[in-house]
Amino acid sequence: MKVISVVGFKKTGKTTLIEALVRSLKRYGSVGTIKHMPGHDLEEGDTGRHLDAGSDLAIGINEGWMRMTGPGNLDSALDEMERRGMDFVVVEGFKGSNLPKIALGGISVENAVMEVEISDLDSSLLEGATALVLSLDDHRKRPST
Repeated sequence: MKVISVVGFKKTGKTTLIEALVRSLKRYGSVGTIKHMPGHDLEEGDTGRHLDAGSDLAIGINEGWMRMTGPGNLDSALDEMERRGMDFVVVEGFKGSNLPKIALGGISVENAVMEVEISDLDSSLLEGATALVLSLDDHRKRPST
């Protein structure tokens, strides 16, 4: 299972990029998404947009709770994705994790493997981001998140 996190400040285009990336990765296998939703009701937010883009499973995490599976955190959500056989997982948020990241809007984070501006999103940028995800090591070969 290959995992990438998309991070950025509020309103920098994270969900828009995730929607495009989910659609692109679906050509290569099953895709799950995880959204960090601190301070939000799990019924709110953009997990519906993840599903509309073609995500096979979308999990929202808020204050130690996962919508769909009960108590949890990023590691337990990734475990759930693995149990359900996802080939790819696109995570929205968790900028402090050890996951490889696509950084939007000029945010500075560790493990950034690509930096983009949503205004630059076109087929070439999307192909590059997809190729980057396809080239990642499987998640379980990485240190814990």
